[in-house]
Amino acid sequence: MSQQTKLNGGTPMTSMNRNVDEPLHPDAYEGQSFDRRTLVVSAAGALVAAALGGSARAAHFAASAAPAARLPFDPALARRLQHVLDDVVGNSGGKVPGAVLHSERTNRGGWTGAAGLGQLDPNVAMHPGDRFRAGSIVKPFVAARVLQLVERGRFTLETTLPHVLPANVVDRFPTAREITLRMLLGHRSGLADWSTAATEVAAARDPARVWKVSESLDLAAAKKPLFAPGTRYAYSNTEYTLLGLVIEHATGRSWQQEVTDHVIRPLGLGATVLPVAGNRSWMGPYAHGYMEANGKLFDVSSVDPSMAGAAGGHALVTTAGDLVRFLDALLAGRLFRRPETLRQMLTFAPAPDVGGQVGYGLGIERRVAPGGIDLIGHLGGAGGYYAYAGRLSRQHVTFAAAMNSSADPSLLLFPVFRTLANAR
Repeated sequence: MSQQTKLNGGTPMTSMNRNVDEPLHPDAYEGQSFDRRTLVVSAAGALVAAALGGSARAAHFAASAAPAARLPFDPALARRLQHVLDDVVGNSGGKVPGAVLHSERTNRGGWTGAAGLGQLDPNVAMHPGDRFRAGSIVKPFVAARVLQLVERGRFTLETTLPHVLPANVVDRFPTAREITLRMLLGHRSGLADWSTAATEVAAARDPARVWKVSESLDLAAAKKPLFAPGTRYAYSNTEYTLLGLVIEHATGRSWQQEVTDHVIRPLGLGATVLPVAGNRSWMGPYAHGYMEANGKLFDVSSVDPSMAGAAGGHALVTTAGDLVRFLDALLAGRLFRRPETLRQMLTFAPAPDVGGQVGYGLGIERRVAPGGIDLIGHLGGAGGYYAYAGRLSRQHVTFAAAMNSSADPSLLLFPVFRTLANAR
């Protein structure tokens, strides 16, 4: 649930009256792989093991997002990608039960493949259309809705927190009066992350627990600010927990409803949902998620979506195909009224971090993987899952890959990056 992991070529990488003591709507484990999640899980491995062992515009958008006449996907590339998936699962020593990948090449068609198992005991094959929890990939969804509200004049990117959040939220943080929405969107507020090894263990011990927004805010507020607002970069789930509240404060509706009505439905993402707190059902075929502790894999698919809220975790249920459609539409500017909005989103300030991250815009990352492979997208980690949706601009390829494991995501992502980057 944070932003550090292993992806360095083998190195571990409301309305104004809303009560913040109400359950935080969807979001369970955060993890932003090239993210902190692997480090958190390894630090708390024994504890987790013990816990687990004991317990009219919409129509325009839809039309714009519809694919053009499809050409056949290069069969040789499809074979290479399927080989990558098979190898990742087969060579993981059981650490990665299954993997799925969807890739679209501009004017050259699309392909979806899967390998391994979507469920253990009994064994059920992973299918290309299986849903999974996409963790922090919810952040660009949330950022898109915030930017839409900026376009509509609800606030500006330079608006500070006292103007968009109630006093019982703002007063928790001594630097809140200096923090702007731009800083929250780009992880430059200096607010400490509420996600810790202890929250991981608590969620594993009691997956049905419904978490409250106030619990996350209190965890963050108990820590000192990391730096003065706007002076540096540090990935923090607290910022997107607050952005979920900003959306609710401005609209009087839950952030899930707002993102669903203004991002997911307009793009026709039929397999993508944001379940509310207390709803741990999947509403369709899905891949079970597994976490390793003390040499054993535990099914952690059912953690309540409230645990991380608008920051990620189990909040976003989706498929690889839907993530590609979302990212293609986002980068084409189809969610915004003005080109300037997308330009602001894609202005990447320096943000060096694990996994080759070199920049962070407004809810979106830029990475340079080994071999100089340049990517724009976002990583997501939830309990038992890792996913990445990205664009290889030079190759005109958009793709999404996921595995139903909390193992090192570079096992899957680096070979996918290389294969797509070398495609002719």
